[in-house]
Amino acid sequence: MKKSLDWHYTPFGRVILFLGSIQLAVPVLFLVSIALGVGTWLDSKQNATVAREWVYGSWWFVALMGLTCVSLIFAVITRIPLKKRHIGFVMVHASLVALIAGGFWSMWARVDGHLMLREGTQGSIIETQEHQIEVMEPNRGDFNSLGAIPAPLGRKSLTLGGVSFEVVERWQNSKEEEVVANDSPVPLRAVDISPVAGPQSAWVGQEDQAGPSPTLLGLKVLVLPNGSDWTPPKPDTSAKGDFVFTDAGHTHALGNVGDEVLPGWKIVELTRYARAMVSGDTIVEGSATSPENPAVQVKISDGKGTTEIHTAFAQFPDMIMGRTLEGEAKSGAKLIKGGVNAGETLIIFGTVEKTRIGYIGLDGAGRTYDIENRYPVTLQFDTREVTIHRQLSNAHVDTRLVEAPVAKDNSPAILVRVGNSNELKTISWRNMLPVTGESGKQLAIYYGPKRAQLPFSVRLDKFHKIDYPGTEMAMEYQSDVGIIFPGQPETKFDIYMNHPFAHGPWKVYQSGFNGTTVSIFSVMHDPGLTLTYIASTFLCIGVVITFYSRSMSWGHPGIPIRPQDPVKKEVA
Repeated sequence: MKKSLDWHYTPFGRVILFLGSIQLAVPVLFLVSIALGVGTWLDSKQNATVAREWVYGSWWFVALMGLTCVSLIFAVITRIPLKKRHIGFVMVHASLVALIAGGFWSMWARVDGHLMLREGTQGSIIETQEHQIEVMEPNRGDFNSLGAIPAPLGRKSLTLGGVSFEVVERWQNSKEEEVVANDSPVPLRAVDISPVAGPQSAWVGQEDQAGPSPTLLGLKVLVLPNGSDWTPPKPDTSAKGDFVFTDAGHTHALGNVGDEVLPGWKIVELTRYARAMVSGDTIVEGSATSPENPAVQVKISDGKGTTEIHTAFAQFPDMIMGRTLEGEAKSGAKLIKGGVNAGETLIIFGTVEKTRIGYIGLDGAGRTYDIENRYPVTLQFDTREVTIHRQLSNAHVDTRLVEAPVAKDNSPAILVRVGNSNELKTISWRNMLPVTGESGKQLAIYYGPKRAQLPFSVRLDKFHKIDYPGTEMAMEYQSDVGIIFPGQPETKFDIYMNHPFAHGPWKVYQSGFNGTTVSIFSVMHDPGLTLTYIASTFLCIGVVITFYSRSMSWGHPGIPIRPQDPVKKEVA
């Protein structure tokens, strides 16, 4: 707005004009639009909690919306003294300020949670969507809260109930996964190895405790106990031997049932014959008087619906038999006779601190290598590249919580470091971590949903569910409840879809069920909703007045009155 009144020319007036000017309003609204875009993106990619903590509930967003309110308020102040033509203008600006205030009131004071009840039970404490960290003290089978705080998304040091700890990280989702740890009391050597170039790897345990040596993509891996020695074998010169798969010029050792014999293909069935005989379209074992005829029949599957069967004979290497039993995929492999040492074998021996590597190539010749005690280490054998990522001396399989991608049903977790310890502890959703507090008190850090106390209790008397005919899909369902206020008679109420129980700003909705006797209620308390409804109504009225005020006798703010109007021309 241009300077038009005497007070506009004072230092105070110039500040007021700037705060209410379009020069301030435009960049502020531009920044608000960017922030809203980021918040919407976080809400869609992560969840509403992340969007609230990083954008809508952050100090900078509150400051930005506060600056928006300042711009709206001072845009009105610059028009003082106000006249009739400013009615719509003032109403629109006041409504927008009220909408912003109502939104923040709802965000900070709103309670939104759920209550799950079984028939015959009652409850007055709901679980909300907010994440909370709480320090609790055991008390005769129950727990007393010594302090609680909203769970931070990032690193933060906290002191609750006399316990000092640091939240190092917060996972939006977690899952239990088998991991190989190095803290077993029993020595067991294990190696994390990639049989080909690439990120895929597998753990292999030592031979005397882990069963038969596995075959990884045609590479047989043998891990010898810590301190063992190994001598390379002499090249095989016999005509009789084992069988191998070949594909695209590569040779893969046969391996055992369950091994991945080809990329993407595993052995699901393996049968060996000493005196094989062909009977129709299958192979059978001959009698004790039948001539010796070593053979093998192997079924392989890609795990996606395709199964192949392959047969090979030691004395008839040209007789190659293979066909698809089911599915449409093709492995492109052939099963043929090889040497005793057909395929490749990798041997890990020596000590964990000074490891040596043995290798038997496709030609049956064995070689040994010394490697540096650093990982990962990559070795080149003929046409194969092998990478050893880690080596453990006391390996065992453990189940631990690991971070997982965000999913529909998330199971969050936090990583904490208690006191002066450097060890990270993981607390999964709705679980506790035992800790020692001041004076040796046994306490626990709890991570889970924030709880809220209702001003009344809800008792589920009866749950009704009607299914669609011929199905188990619910057509409609409702809950017969009793609402109990302290010191007041009980109120009977039926809660069903679009028929919630309401008490002031509290509303109890029917949101779901579990089986035929458990009902799930959504409970909401939104004190800012009334202000939002009122502000929205007045905003619509103000827009209408502003739109049609140009044709009224008092004119439109900021637009000169038409010359033919009898009203004196003014500048807003």
